[in-house]
Amino acid sequence: MANPFGSAQSLDLGTVRRLLRPRIQSLGNVLLRSERRWLYGGFIGLAFLFWAGLFAGIYFLVDSAWSQGAMVPLLATAFLKVLLISLSGLLSFSNVITALSVYYLSDDLELVLSLPTGRTNFHTARFVDTLTQSSWMMLVFGLPVFLAAGFAARSGWPYFAALFFVIPSLLVISTGVGVALATALVNLFSARRARDVLMFCAVLVIAGLLIFLRSLRPEQLVDAQAFSDLAGYMVAIRLDVFANTPPGWAGDVLGGLLLNSPTRWVELVRLGAAAGAAMAVARWATAWGFDAGWARSQEARSARFHASRTFDLVVRVLPRPWRPIAAKELRILFRDPAQWSQLLLLAALCAIYLVSVGFLPMSAFRGTTGQWLREGVSFLNLGMAGFVMAAVAARFQFTGISREGRSWWILRGAPVDPVVVLRAKASFGLVPMIVVGQVVVVGSGYLLGARPLLLAAEAALALLLAWAISGLASALGAIWPDFSAENAARAAASPAAVFFMVIAQVLVSVVLAFLVLSAYLAYKGHFVGALVSGLLPVVLCLAVGHWPIRRAAAVLWSRGLQ
Repeated sequence: MANPFGSAQSLDLGTVRRLLRPRIQSLGNVLLRSERRWLYGGFIGLAFLFWAGLFAGIYFLVDSAWSQGAMVPLLATAFLKVLLISLSGLLSFSNVITALSVYYLSDDLELVLSLPTGRTNFHTARFVDTLTQSSWMMLVFGLPVFLAAGFAARSGWPYFAALFFVIPSLLVISTGVGVALATALVNLFSARRARDVLMFCAVLVIAGLLIFLRSLRPEQLVDAQAFSDLAGYMVAIRLDVFANTPPGWAGDVLGGLLLNSPTRWVELVRLGAAAGAAMAVARWATAWGFDAGWARSQEARSARFHASRTFDLVVRVLPRPWRPIAAKELRILFRDPAQWSQLLLLAALCAIYLVSVGFLPMSAFRGTTGQWLREGVSFLNLGMAGFVMAAVAARFQFTGISREGRSWWILRGAPVDPVVVLRAKASFGLVPMIVVGQVVVVGSGYLLGARPLLLAAEAALALLLAWAISGLASALGAIWPDFSAENAARAAASPAAVFFMVIAQVLVSVVLAFLVLSAYLAYKGHFVGALVSGLLPVVLCLAVGHWPIRRAAAVLWSRGLQ
């Protein structure tokens, strides 16, 4: 078979730039001309504030601990190496999923492959696209840590110069590994099935990692008596299994320069060579398997559960006009492992939260004061429940309209009330919200020893918050749908979804503030004011769960069939 990346198809950087230009121009149009540009601007502002806050926090921690003893610098270098190894692993896994979407599932592939551009230029453009889409993790979470550590440790300019060589090298290596693995997977399975399996595995790994980290009881690390043991343990870690890997080389280079040691040129040369080899392997892998993988990616997904009557029986509890839409949403949920596997992560988070509450040393507080303190903490769990329910709503209800994608015109052209559509789509996501909210609120209250009357009141408030957050998520998701999103996870990570999360947390904060005010007024003997303050959040939750959906339905149906 002829090599499609042979010398007859040399690399043309001008063609690569033309292939990438639509991506750049579409991003510019979204940021500057889109009707949601202010949302994207706010999202960029929040990301910058997070970046700056992370930088300031790491700088303060390193600067405060640097002069506390000779053990601290060695401990910092050990943490630096662990961080590089962890981020490289996460980047490689993320690049596999991104490469599957960019190389084999992107909507513009039919047009791009029909252009006389050459496969070499096509591969280079897609490689850069994959690298760009997956690099935000290192830039947002890793780069401020490395920069802050360098400034706090008073490292010299070689550290910062090496940083801007080491990080790009690791990014290129992770992308090359991801592209090669994605090509191998798509030749064994269909692209969509491989991506679903990987996303499911990612959820399982994250859930298991969270449970494992919580089982270590990290709150003990603040114990001054245990710190010396921790420091000795971290310094004793040799990480020999990663010694001859790119993250290990990167850790050796940056760790040494952080302490103003001489530059380790051998490891730097190895990193550069590994980056070049990763690009070559990715190019060879796509030359070998792209055509077969692209053909397999065109296979349609099997229509599982389409004839099952179980979903029709489940939705019988809903009003009759809602049932067909709710049953369709349930079928879509259980067909896609990337969606139903999120429920496993939610279950893990609930278990971790309850275990954390059980570890609280509340038994030290006895008597009436201790009872009030335990019930106060139990009441504040409503805030945590509201946050978790908002995350569930962002994943399932906010994306309800966006999941229609290209089939939106079918729903829009059907003789159905738009309010019914939004209510039906929100109904199936309301169930996990209620379950999560009740588990967090009632379970934590029980572990804290709250009285039954308070538990009943908290359960009722959690139901009201679920109703309000559900209505808010469905409404904002209908006002700002993303029909071009490749999957629900991408729509749930959009700036509009972040805006919804902010509004939902404001709502939860307002509800808690009114309830605290009501309790304070009752304690002072102002029972009328306490009653009014207690009823206001109830009215607010009922109104937020009802009115925004009716308004959003009118806005959504005014879009026409575009």
